Amino acid sequence: MPQIAVINESTAIADADVQNLLPAFEQQWNQDLLPVWGLGAATFTFVPQGQAPASGTWWVVFLDDSDQAGALAYHDLTNEGLPISKVFVKTILADNAAVSVGATHEICEMAVDPWLNSAYQDTQGTFWAGEICDPVEDDQYAYTIGNVLVTDFVTPNWFGHQHAQGPIDFKGHATTPFEVLTGGYAQKFDPEQGWQQVTGSMAMRHSRRAVHAPDGSRRERRIRHWSKWERSYTPRTRHLRRPHDMDFQVRV
Repeated sequence: MPQIAVINESTAIADADVQNLLPAFEQQWNQDLLPVWGLGAATFTFVPQGQAPASGTWWVVFLDDSDQAGALAYHDLTNEGLPISKVFVKTILADNAAVSVGATHEICEMAVDPWLNSAYQDTQGTFWAGEICDPVEDDQYAYTIGNVLVTDFVTPNWFGHQHAQGPIDFKGHATTPFEVLTGGYAQKFDPEQGWQQVTGSMAMRHSRRAVHAPDGSRRERRIRHWSKWERSYTPRTRHLRRPHDMDFQVRV
């Protein structure tokens, strides 16, 4: 069972507001995502200022400004090799997007592709990145849990597996496998050209959906070797300096 520590390092969102999101995080994971994707159950715990997350936990960290050009949020690995989601609150708000949708987008993708390396092969032999929120990522497709807006996500049927039947995405917006909705995108692997991005008709509206993947984003990191990454620290980690628990890897 993943135990997920939620940490607020942002000055743009109050601790109480972050804590109010946790029931929706937990409900989406355990009631919506789990039965569709066959996951284990998860628990979410808020970590107050001055305390370190427990060793072995996955992290969701709210920060102010993006540390990668064009990225509103992304997920990565801690120095323990465990998943971490970074949510850049000021950057998301400047993009007129919902912080809760950005956070749940990364949490859902972290749940299904925790090591950032999954892909699914279609009947033509093309591999599609296992990023389950990107094709339906725009806020217009989101839904509410209580009063919290959370991301939509695709089901395994989106990847066109043999005998696929049933919904293509959780809320029923997509109608065919590999469909990329307005404002969304997907990635497929071309053996000659590497990872290629497929966008919805309005995908260029937001910086996160640029045709060129932002440096350091999950899309861009797929084409780079991991040896080029180095450690980085959040503001809290600078004064706590807990080895292994507190540092995580980003690009050079």
